[in-house]
Amino acid sequence: MRRFALIMAAVAGAALAGCSSSTSSAPAASSPSSSPATSSSAAATGTITVFAASSLKETFTKLGDQFDAAHPGDTVKFSFGASSTLATQITSGAPADVFASASPKNMTTVVSAGDASNPQDFAKNTAEVAVPPSNPANVTSVNDLAKSTRAWCT
Repeated sequence: MRRFALIMAAVAGAALAGCSSSTSSAPAASSPSSSPATSSSAAATGTITVFAASSLKETFTKLGDQFDAAHPGDTVKFSFGASSTLATQITSGAPADVFASASPKNMTTVVSAGDASNPQDFAKNTAEVAVPPSNPANVTSVNDLAKSTRAWCT
């Protein structure tokens, strides 16, 4: 099953490398639920539990479906939510084989608690500022957003 987690992490990393999302991924310390193969030449099959930031839902769901189709007998079970909430669940004992966080802070929390190790960045993002075509507020950098005469929304 460790093969399954490593393949999922590699597939996710390759698929998301060009994405504008910032996350980290690392296999959690808990062991996946698996059933042994009936012959020595068959691979073990089972379920891998992935806790991932909500921003990864669409992409990870597609990756999971592709992995399930390519690996009969293996299943990917997802739990999507806020990285901080997922980190709290993992450090409180929720079983997770993979944790893909949108925040390095939450990954550090899980690693520091001993529930994951060796996190790997697989995507990064860049902050951008969008202004109306005429730029009436003359915003030229992120620093301009801190001025009291500016209003902004996310």
